[in-house]
Amino acid sequence: LGPAPSPSRRTSAQLRRRGAAVAVASMPTFESRFVVRASREAVRAFHQGDAANAFAALAPPGTPVTFEKPMKSMSDGAELQFTMWFGGCLPVRWTARHSEVGPSGFVDTMVAGPVHSWVHRHTFREEAPAPAGQESTVVEDHIVYDYGDGIRGAFARVAFNPLALRGLFLWRAFATRRALEQAEKAKSS
Repeated sequence: LGPAPSPSRRTSAQLRRRGAAVAVASMPTFESRFVVRASREAVRAFHQGDAANAFAALAPPGTPVTFEKPMKSMSDGAELQFTMWFGGCLPVRWTARHSEVGPSGFVDTMVAGPVHSWVHRHTFREEAPAPAGQESTVVEDHIVYDYGDGIRGAFARVAFNPLALRGLFLWRAFATRRALEQAEKAKSS
């Protein structure tokens, strides 16, 4: 039967089953990193708490999100089924299964949606050294994805190309900072 595939040779289906963000040489990857002036616990609670509130804060303008299967809190195996409305009118349906949920982040794996595969690792770690008198957290996103073929793959290449992903994650960094830093200011007032 031969040896088991190395992590760099795993198929998309194996990655989806495992829920792991393993770098695969033949698949595109995307990475984003930003710092927010909030505790790691606040960042974790924001991302792993009520998905409707987090998505409302993180969705870019003109991209409302509706939920077919909401998720009140995140846990291993929890699924979130939602529709992103590009331009307010083009529905893009997505189902994400969550794994490795913990204080330092989580993984969401697309089990149904617009791309062939998508494994997104969210990592939260305390910034060292943090500015005097305040906590800061580094938020890192690492995505391994595969557009797929045919019409679906062509749509995915347009909607989720590297430039579009960069714009989306710049917005998410802004929105995360805005939500958490306003909450920190209100708490200290």
